[in-house]
Amino acid sequence: MTSEGKGDCRCLASLGFGLGVWALVLGVINLVCGAYGSPENKFKVVWAAYLSMGSLYPDLYTADMVFRPYSDTIFLLLGATLTGVCAKCIHDQTEGGFGAWLKCVLLGDHWLSLMSTKESGGTMTAAMWCIVLGMGFYIYRGIVHWNWVDVGVYSVTASLLGFGFALMFAAGAENEE
Repeated sequence: MTSEGKGDCRCLASLGFGLGVWALVLGVINLVCGAYGSPENKFKVVWAAYLSMGSLYPDLYTADMVFRPYSDTIFLLLGATLTGVCAKCIHDQTEGGFGAWLKCVLLGDHWLSLMSTKESGGTMTAAMWCIVLGMGFYIYRGIVHWNWVDVGVYSVTASLLGFGFALMFAAGAENEE
């Protein structure tokens, strides 16, 4: 495998790792206090109904906070499996392992682009602002309106994150040339 292929695998594994962590967080929030409704009237998501679009269970949300072994366990296992498999791939494909990858993500130079275009240029600055705004919007809406699984919020968040990562790859291509 070429080094280019390894970078592609690590990129896909990074995306999968983020999705897995997000699924685990949503699963725990749903188990502890529900993931839909309003701050005063919270509902629990029935993952079997949500992911099968109502085929496996008629109601997407329920007011009772009863643990549903098949629905909740399978969703958490899917999140944990995705996180674990992708973390292993990242560890195998990154020099220095998973810790070096995590350090690069959290402390990398790309975060400096939020305040200045001198480090990586205007494209990277726009990319990082899209990513920060997307994550900030999702977290803010989730906390204030207690809608962690709202399709409208997902649409705005996905658009901002998608543009952010696309611009990040474009900035990387500009730097290589």
